[in-house]
Amino acid sequence: MWQNKIFRYSLISILAILIIGYVVMVLAALDTYYPNTVINGVDYSFKSPAYVEQCIHEDPRDYNIEVNFRNGTEKINGHDIGLVLDYSRSLDEIKANQNPFLWFKAFWQEEYKIEKDISFSEELLDKKIDSFKEMKPENMVEPLNPTIELVDDVVVAVEHDQGSVIADPDKVHKLVKDAVVKLDKSVEIDVEGCYKPSEYNPESAAVKKCVDYCNKITSLKLVYRYADEDIALEPQQLFKLIKINEKYGTAVSKFRVTKLLESFSRLHDTFGHIRRFKTHDRATISINSDDYGWLINIEEETNELYNSIIHTRDFYRAPIFEHTAFAYVNSSNDIGDFYAEVDITNQHMYLYKNGRVVLHSDVVTGCVGLGRGTPSGLYYVYYKQSPAVLVGEDYESKVTYWMPFNGGIGFHDATWRGWFGGDIYYYSGSHGCVNMPYSAAEELYSYVEDGMPVVVY
Repeated sequence: MWQNKIFRYSLISILAILIIGYVVMVLAALDTYYPNTVINGVDYSFKSPAYVEQCIHEDPRDYNIEVNFRNGTEKINGHDIGLVLDYSRSLDEIKANQNPFLWFKAFWQEEYKIEKDISFSEELLDKKIDSFKEMKPENMVEPLNPTIELVDDVVVAVEHDQGSVIADPDKVHKLVKDAVVKLDKSVEIDVEGCYKPSEYNPESAAVKKCVDYCNKITSLKLVYRYADEDIALEPQQLFKLIKINEKYGTAVSKFRVTKLLESFSRLHDTFGHIRRFKTHDRATISINSDDYGWLINIEEETNELYNSIIHTRDFYRAPIFEHTAFAYVNSSNDIGDFYAEVDITNQHMYLYKNGRVVLHSDVVTGCVGLGRGTPSGLYYVYYKQSPAVLVGEDYESKVTYWMPFNGGIGFHDATWRGWFGGDIYYYSGSHGCVNMPYSAAEELYSYVEDGMPVVVY
């Protein structure tokens, strides 16, 4: 009997303990979470929602978002917009789903992952956004269309400042609000299409058409021939001939073609230039000419060049010249290495071919005493004739070799003279011509070509 009594007492005690334990746990679970309640990775067993809220509370002043505009960055602090970060709803929801009388379910409880409730004053946020200098119309810069430029001899469309005009302020407000709702740390206004675009960009059809046309013009091979020298028009020169309007329409300007040729002439033509000439005795003299040198006919060549360009035709030719020279080494040397030199002081002439003297001879030049001295200067041989009759106001002379270079002045044989050189030209000189011994005139005649330079000094 006593054994049954002990068993009954023990069973009653155990049941009492279990009931008391259950009741205690129920009482504990009335205001706190179940045992083994893990929220966002932290065990909050037997902790109240208020306590957990206090533990995971976030200060709105710790939140900042950067608003990145094209021309600056602005910051918004959570305090500025009345930001509230609240976990209470989620915490209360967890607690509401935990029945205190079913606290033993905690043994199978899963971890909770909760999100904060975010709220703020949209009115304060709107005012904050509108206060940014980047949102003020007076601070906005209009976008620029691309410019057409020549880069390394290739025409390209160069994109420029796209400005800072906010085309859709409402969109800026929405972007910032959406970013705040997600507690983003920054928001990019530029990449979201809030700005007013330029009317044209490098991929616009009109721009691409303009670039293609300009490249067609600048790639033309336009080469001028000066004697044995080739002078090409450069891409930069051709590019400057093209007029481009605001809509990227193109046209070659005839006026600019004229200006190009004027500039080209100043750079390459030699007519009217003073030349530095090295004489046979290595002295350097200055020499000029009113009838020798290269000079483009601007008016006529403008038409030719303009037509070649607008019809995109390459060429390799001499320009239309008003005057020409025999050679072209560069813009300061159009005499070259084949020319005749007449030294009046020493009454001697020299013929150079390929830069070497191939003939020299005493001569008699114009009579100084009678005011008929041979004029100094740079000339060229007009032609050569054999035989010829030289006719003047008071003379008529037959010669075998005649090579005029300055009006009625030229080289010729003078068989009536028995002596050349010295000071004969002072008292018995010619009417201006360069008199030569027969053999020397004959040899000179064999070398001379039309247009050959003659330097007299």
